[in-house]
Amino acid sequence: MGGNRDKDEEDDGVVIHYARGRFSKSTNEYVYYYPKGIRWGCKKCGACCRDASHRPRRILLLPADIDRLEKAGEKEFSVEIRGEDPFVAEIRKNRDACIYLTPKGCRVYPHRALLCKTYPFWIERDGNIFEIMVDTRCLGIGHGGELDEGFYRDLLMQALEQRGL
Repeated sequence: MGGNRDKDEEDDGVVIHYARGRFSKSTNEYVYYYPKGIRWGCKKCGACCRDASHRPRRILLLPADIDRLEKAGEKEFSVEIRGEDPFVAEIRKNRDACIYLTPKGCRVYPHRALLCKTYPFWIERDGNIFEIMVDTRCLGIGHGGELDEGFYRDLLMQALEQRGL
C-alpha cells in the first residue's frame, strides 16, 4: 500500500488505475489513493446485502454504527467479534442476507452501517495513508457518472468522522 500505489492493479481481470489525493483535517495531513475513471451508480439490487456466490458477506460494525442503530430502537441486531479492529461486531443474518433486507430494500436505510453507506468501496489504512478499494463485481460499476477525487475525499472524511478521527 501507500508508496507503491502509483501503479495500476488488476482486480478480477479488471485493471484499476489509481490516483493520489491529499487533504488536511485538524492537525493531520492525510494521503489517499483512489480508483481513477470508475463509473458507478447504485442499482438498488440488494446484492450487497446478501452473500455473494464467491464468498459470504460480512457487514462489520463500528461502535458508532451500533450507537446509531440502538438510538433508532433496534435491538439484537449484532454479534460481537474480535480481532477486526476498529470493528467490534457484525450484523446478524437471516439465512444468506442481512436481517434488515426486505423486498422493498433496507429497513434501516437512514441508520445503516458505514460499510453499507460506502459499498462498493472500502478503505484500508496504513498510518495516515489510506487506500480506497472497489468491488468490481458490484452491478452498479460501469453505470452512472464517473466518480471524481471529491467523491473519494468525501467518502474518506465520512469514514474518519465515524471513527472519531
